[in-house]
Amino acid sequence: MLPPPGAADLLKMAQQALQDHVLGKLDGEAKLAALMAARAMAIAEAELREGAAADAAELKRIQALYEESPESVGADLTAARRRLAADIRARRFEPGSPREVRLLDALTEATATRLRAVNIKYMARRGKGAESAV
Repeated sequence: MLPPPGAADLLKMAQQALQDHVLGKLDGEAKLAALMAARAMAIAEAELREGAAADAAELKRIQALYEESPESVGADLTAARRRLAADIRARRFEPGSPREVRLLDALTEATATRLRAVNIKYMARRGKGAESAV
């Protein structure tokens, strides 16, 4: 027997049903609302499938910016983001340094990951992830 579908699979099926059986019968504001709901389902489905891995990768990128033990930077993504934001505000990344380049790469990759989640077609068409800003 097959295992029951997970939350991401259920969202994908609901989105497909909405697109296949409902959207074609709507017009005007009702169609716009249904399209927004279908898009929200696609974003939630992508977040369920890839969110934990993306968060773990971002945490590792932030921790790699420091010459300390990873745990001292922040054991979770929220703490690491707070520390990184404080260090950016305090200008602890010297302009033009290799460390600043790594910072820009980490921020670019985090932004590209979020863009892929909310604008899948654009990022796929562009065929790129993050590139070094320097």
